[in-house]
Amino acid sequence: MILLTIQRLRNLLFSRRSSSDDNTRGAERERRAVTTGGISALARIVQLGASFVTVPLTLRYLGNERFGLWMTISSVLAMAAFADFGVGNGVLNTVASAFGRDDAEGIRKAVSSGFALLGTIAALLLLLFFSIYGFVSWADFFRVSSLQARAEAGPALAVFAVCFALNIAMDVVQRVQLGLQQGYRYGLWQLTGSCAGFIGVICGMWLHMGLPMLIVAIAGAPLLATALNVVHFFGYVRPDLRPNAEDVSINTIVQIGKLGGLFFVLQLVVAVSFSADNLIIARVLGAINVPEYSVPQRIFAVVAMVSGMLVAPLWPAYGEATSRGDIAWVRRTLARSIVLVLAISSAFALLLLLFSRELILWWVGPRIHPTFPLLLGLAVWTVVTCCGDALSVFLNGISIVRFQVAVAAVFGFGCLATKVFFIHQFGITGIPWATVLTYLMLSAGPCVWYASLLLKRLKQDVHTAPDKVISARNVDSA
Repeated sequence: MILLTIQRLRNLLFSRRSSSDDNTRGAERERRAVTTGGISALARIVQLGASFVTVPLTLRYLGNERFGLWMTISSVLAMAAFADFGVGNGVLNTVASAFGRDDAEGIRKAVSSGFALLGTIAALLLLLFFSIYGFVSWADFFRVSSLQARAEAGPALAVFAVCFALNIAMDVVQRVQLGLQQGYRYGLWQLTGSCAGFIGVICGMWLHMGLPMLIVAIAGAPLLATALNVVHFFGYVRPDLRPNAEDVSINTIVQIGKLGGLFFVLQLVVAVSFSADNLIIARVLGAINVPEYSVPQRIFAVVAMVSGMLVAPLWPAYGEATSRGDIAWVRRTLARSIVLVLAISSAFALLLLLFSRELILWWVGPRIHPTFPLLLGLAVWTVVTCCGDALSVFLNGISIVRFQVAVAAVFGFGCLATKVFFIHQFGITGIPWATVLTYLMLSAGPCVWYASLLLKRLKQDVHTAPDKVISARNVDSA
């Protein structure tokens, strides 16, 4: 039923009337993108559903302090989400570009070089962590008091750290599959890992295991699924791409590193710009007012999360299509994706706007009473950010990162300053409206202009000299 629905959606959105080679390739890109997006969304829904069930169960099983320790450790490592320094995205774009040129040797070099880079990063992170592990009282660091929590603090963090580092090392398989537009393979393994983790946590509680072993279940199961994905993909599906020392290239490492560094800066600037809301509210109005904003914000964030998962598979497709010079497909798909995201996000944002108060009452009780202007601002921002994500996927796919970094830096400073001003003038309600205003003026406007200019330039290059298309992809590095 799910695959049939995905197939019908693909036929509805990407119907074609001609049968040329370019159209055949375009239809195949769209099929893979829709399949990957659908499976990824399904995997994420299962993951959220498992969390929805396990959170109250583990809270009762562990108690407030040990459960809080678990959540705190998770948050600490979540803040290290950029620990690969953008190398993963660099591998993705390099593979997608080589795939578009039918450059098998380039793909092999990207795989082996990316694996070497990510493996080195993971090893250095583990070395750094365990070099200081014995010198820190983790129980005091996390401020836990019970004997059991104090005994489990260090081992629980160590288990999380090991799983996190190993996942970085094996992340190359996900990036390669995405670059080859086979991200649905990773989605299926991710779905398997989420289900295994859920079963592992339930069994761990039934066997009365401690917190470190529960973490082994919840974090180790997805890691095991990724390891099996590595073995299956490089062992049976694409043994020709299996990482080996002979294919490690210094030039490819430098290329991936430079591109990854730009992605790292971009992700860091965007994260700071969008993650400072609660801190601003706490500093200006007091922490007691943070839930009034953060609770409804989390509800609306679900729409952006799902939308992002649906358009993300277009990232490598844009890179591959541009390398082949299929700019007509790129223009058409970009326009369709923005229109589709606009329609879907608007519909869901409107539904949440109408029923968000009832959802909040059901979720957290009567303690939170967001105003309608605040909810309206969050709804508008949800639609704006979803459309912005669709445009960013296009720019990321063709490696236009330097320009995005410059725009994001200007937007970040402007957004933070406007939020501080608006919160003094309008209270919490001003936060989402400040974000919408500054994003449209300082980020969306320049990016739309630049994307339009770039597409015109790429189209001209295709007609005059097709071999220049690849160099035009990195026009912002000039």
